[in-house]
Amino acid sequence: MELAYLCRLRGIEVVTLTDENELESGILTNRRKGSRDNIVRWTPRLRKAWDNAKAYRAKVWTNCKTPIPIAPSRRNIIVASHGGPLRKSSLDTAWQRFITLALADDIITPEQRFALHDLKRRGITDTVGTRADKQEASGHRDPKMMDVYDHSIPVVSPSAD
Repeated sequence: MELAYLCRLRGIEVVTLTDENELESGILTNRRKGSRDNIVRWTPRLRKAWDNAKAYRAKVWTNCKTPIPIAPSRRNIIVASHGGPLRKSSLDTAWQRFITLALADDIITPEQRFALHDLKRRGITDTVGTRADKQEASGHRDPKMMDVYDHSIPVVSPSAD
């Protein structure tokens, strides 16, 4: 969730992140559907999410006695309980279980229910700056995509004093 939100990523883009995407300056995104990759700068919150995912991966790999690939591009950050890469379909199933439990435990209401992809939308909406800044951060090539992804309401001045 944190990686999807903070990096404004689709679910498939989260589960395909590898150690190769970790740069000194931040996370190199691996966007799909014609969007442009970018580097999301490290913040303490992003670093914590990334490091926690790697710590969980290390725990799973140790428990499963998974051989660690030498190539960084073959070391997925998000892994399944068996130690292999988490498939997108498995992420979708886990997401539905997560949301169902959140509803059952009254953490969210049915009206507050949201999809995994909504984290990308919320991440774009919450990005500070102009629509152009948000477009660059999201990787969208077409400014019209901001009409779909940016749900912020502009605050404007009246036409006259």
